[in-house]
Amino acid sequence: MLSPSSSSSSLDSVFDRPNSRATTPSSVLSSLSSHKSIGGIASQTPVTCLFVQSATVDADFLTLAFNTYSQEGCLGLCVPNDPNPRNILPFSDRKKTDATLKGQAFRVSILDANQRSPRQEDVDLSTSISTFPNVAQHFKAFSLAGLRAVTSTPLVGGYIVYTLERPPFNYTPLSMAPGFTLSKPSGGNVPTLEEWTNVWATWDLITLQMIPREMLYQKPIDLRHKCLFYIGHIPTFLDMLLCKAIGGSASEPQYFWNIFERGIDPHVDDPDHCHSHSEVPEKDEDWPILETIVSFRDRVRSRLVELYNDLQTGKRRLTRNIARTLVMTIEHEGFHIETLLYMLIQRAGFGTLPPPGFTAPPWEMIAQQWDAAPAPSTSTIVVGPATILLGHQDSEGDDAIPGAVEDVDNHVFGWDNESPERKFEVAAFRAEWRPITNNEFQAFWRAQGADCSRIPGSWVYEDGEMKVRTMYGPVSMEIARHWPVLTSYDDLLVYAQSKGGRLPTEAELRLFLDSYEVGYEGGSNTGFRNWHPVPATTGLECNNGRGSNGGVWEWTSTLFDTHEGLSPTNLFTGYSTDFFDTKHHVVLGASYATIPRLASRRTVRNFYQHNYPYPWVGGRVVYDL
Repeated sequence: MLSPSSSSSSLDSVFDRPNSRATTPSSVLSSLSSHKSIGGIASQTPVTCLFVQSATVDADFLTLAFNTYSQEGCLGLCVPNDPNPRNILPFSDRKKTDATLKGQAFRVSILDANQRSPRQEDVDLSTSISTFPNVAQHFKAFSLAGLRAVTSTPLVGGYIVYTLERPPFNYTPLSMAPGFTLSKPSGGNVPTLEEWTNVWATWDLITLQMIPREMLYQKPIDLRHKCLFYIGHIPTFLDMLLCKAIGGSASEPQYFWNIFERGIDPHVDDPDHCHSHSEVPEKDEDWPILETIVSFRDRVRSRLVELYNDLQTGKRRLTRNIARTLVMTIEHEGFHIETLLYMLIQRAGFGTLPPPGFTAPPWEMIAQQWDAAPAPSTSTIVVGPATILLGHQDSEGDDAIPGAVEDVDNHVFGWDNESPERKFEVAAFRAEWRPITNNEFQAFWRAQGADCSRIPGSWVYEDGEMKVRTMYGPVSMEIARHWPVLTSYDDLLVYAQSKGGRLPTEAELRLFLDSYEVGYEGGSNTGFRNWHPVPATTGLECNNGRGSNGGVWEWTSTLFDTHEGLSPTNLFTGYSTDFFDTKHHVVLGASYATIPRLASRRTVRNFYQHNYPYPWVGGRVVYDL
């Protein structure tokens, strides 16, 4: 045990020695060299743990520290979680020393294999809340360093220990990633080539490493295409819109435009009724093979890279039309990342492979933390009355106006249904602090007769018990009981009515989220921090009620429909207007698999059919006053 009272073992002693060397001791490096990484996947318990005195961690320090000290794909990091921490982490260690990197002093401890976790009596399960400002700062630094917290364990005495890994992809906070520009830093949202590369890494991991060959021609959801379609659809969409924006002909093979142009969203209650879409092959043998599609994908990506080169060299001007095309195509891919995943999760555990390079969660341990997490002192909050603005000023029709053609810097581009800005008066209402949970909905479902033919798409009955689907396979309801339940609008509306409430309008939910949702940079469960929902953290007095809904979109009672001033897009004809059908409802927020550029723009509106049970959408109950 490291004690702050001992000069030989206290972290404080490092700061008392002005001549401490900024080096890694050779004894530690020797010990590190005897350990080998296991396939790039982090262990759930670290071999090496760094003890840092400052509660603020720096991304550059974290990058260098991970490169220097990580073993078996992971690194432990212990930092203060309290302004006045009482002691250092009570690990039993076999080698320890002091060091500095980037001006940051810390203690290096190499832990015994059988004692890598803190003792149970030293763990404080009630204090690890990712949306608390100090912990959110840690998560932001992890993201900037390209790292991910596999676990976070708070300790009695005011410390928190993280197990960190370097995943195959990671999303930089948007405040630290300005949009593409040719001159001064831009406040706009035109994606950089680096952002594209990260989205491609996400897409390729899912499509090429999580879908077994035998699943390519399968349909995990009957109301969607076979998996192979989506692998071809993404580059085809990009190819088609690039041609619209800058000219040129279709990339080879050109017939891909015929079969991969557009997917399907048939009416749930009448699958024969569907919007205009591509005609796809009926027989498996008539589809192109995966290798042909990947070669096509690479040609289209090269075309995009060439466009960026032309923009940077001045060979081509960055117009609003090109900028909008770049935003639309990267966000289209972002939306489809989530679409494909909510399809694949239906086969997770018996088909779909878990995400490689992301350590599987230690379910039992983190479930204990979730059980012990604090709840709001009251379950509801009065919101409003207030005047709220929905949408923003961004009409595609303005892109060709003289004087606006090259007005790109600091402009935020969006989808046609986000514009223009509209004002709404919201009367006071009472809202549940947190979305409906699996446990709450299960109790309601059982009270209604427990009909297994009518369960949320996120549940599965297996081995005699109801379980909740994850990308790692189904987990017990006990583990997932605090997560928001993911199911259709119709299901959640009936639940809300049984409680004497309803689901919120778009304006009401937007007002609530504006007031209390902290977002990706505030520690929310978006941008693949996890591959599953987590319990909501809103409603705690110590953070003025602010927190996260657990990483889900949320249903509204507002029908997805036209509004005054809407200018339908010509780049993606029918994107919104094809679904003004009284079937689709507006959903707001973001799921754990929503990329930050979508999760962080408050004007983004997603939409699903009211009786569609598969997307990652939850709901909160609101009450009239």
